[in-house]
Parts: sequence; structure tokens; C-alpha cells
Amino acid sequence: MSDTGIVTEWIDIEVGGAVMSAYLARPEAPGDYPGVIVGHEIYGQHESVLAAAERLAALGVTVLVPDLFHRAEPRARLDWTAEGRERGLDLLRTLNRADVIADISACIDELNSRNATTVGMVGFSAGGHVAYYAATQLPLTVVAAFYPGWLTNTEIPLSTPEPTIESTSGITGRVILFFGGLDPLIDAEARAELEKALSDNNIDHELVVYEDAPHGFVYPGRDWYRPEDAEDAWSRLVNLLRG
Repeated sequence: MSDTGIVTEWIDIEVGGAVMSAYLARPEAPGDYPGVIVGHEIYGQHESVLAAAERLAALGVTVLVPDLFHRAEPRARLDWTAEGRERGLDLLRTLNRADVIADISACIDELNSRNATTVGMVGFSAGGHVAYYAATQLPLTVVAAFYPGWLTNTEIPLSTPEPTIESTSGITGRVILFFGGLDPLIDAEARAELEKALSDNNIDHELVVYEDAPHGFVYPGRDWYRPEDAEDAWSRLVNLLRG
């Protein structure tokens, strides 16, 4: 993969009779490229996740950022404030497993229609949870989840009726998980549970912990951004996508 010019556009994807908006970023040059679905945080299709999609596309990847909240609040783009966080958590609680799988399946079909050579998924926080669960149900070749929460408990509808970690055996692709050691949402015990589940099921995986990083360390523009850790994680992500 090398840096290339990109084009971006908003597209509509039909899902079960509804229409889901998705941000598409792809290399400008014609050709067949790997496809990647990007799962957004509770802040929706925020410009930060769109920037991440564009950075991936510049490496030679066709990227889709689906609107996971399209049933409850289409095209939500929430601020990084206490109010935005509360609204985002409310929207997160509207997600269920059947709808999420329908959404990601529709994205896989869209990428395949664009001649994607493979399809993987990258997710951030809540979107990381979506990526992990999708990998247990769908043929994703690679999954990278940044600080995915709620995988080991049943605190949100998406992690019920049993914790998502219990579906780990369904994963068929390569997995890399990124965590901050100072993240109160995903403590050492939860990380150890994930490591054990992935190892016990012989999943090709890696868990990377940045000991001095908080939750959400990868996006620029926030107080909790950690540039060195973010760039290291990004380089590992690139290596994963290169295979």
C-alpha cells in the first residue's frame, strides 16, 4: 500500500427496506482494492471517523463508514461533550444484534459490488464492539478494534443475551485489539478475558496495550489524544491490512 489520491462521496445503501447513509472513500485510480468497513463511536459519523476513513483510502483501500444509528437518528454527528456523550449512549442502546448484522452485511455486499478483493472491518469504541461481533457472524478477513467496550458484560443491548465474548469461536479472520492501560471502561481483567477467549478458540490475534493511554487515544483534536501511541497503532493497522 502506498499513498494515493482519493475521492469521497455519500451513498445510500438499502437495508431491509430502509435506507442507510454511508460515507465512501476510495482511491482515485481505477482498480480492485481491499474493502474496509469502519464502525464509528457513539458520536456517529463525526468528522474524526471520516478523516480516518480518508487516511485508509489514501493507502489503497475502499472504505465505507455506515450510519449505525440510521434507524434512530439518521446522520447523527455529536459533539465531544457530556451532552453529546449522553445522547450517543442513548443511541447506542437502540442497537441490537440483528440490525447491526443486517447493516454490516449490506456494507459487505456494497463493497463486493465494487470488486473488493477482501472485506475487513475497523471499529472505534462502540464501533469496535460492532466490528468484533460482526466478525463472529460474518466472513470478515481482518478485524481491528480500538478500545472496544462491553464485550465481556451485558450492559448494552448489543451484548445480550450473553456477552459478545462468548461468540468468539465464530471469528474466522485475523484480529487486532488496541487498548489504553488507563481506560476505566476496559480494565486489565476484561483484557485478560478477551486474550483467553481468542487463544482458547485458536483465533489469529494480537492485543496491544498502551499503558499510559486513556480511552479514545487515537483521534487528534481531543484532550485524550496520544500521538505516539496513535501512530504506533496506525502502523500496526496498516500492517494488518497489508496481510
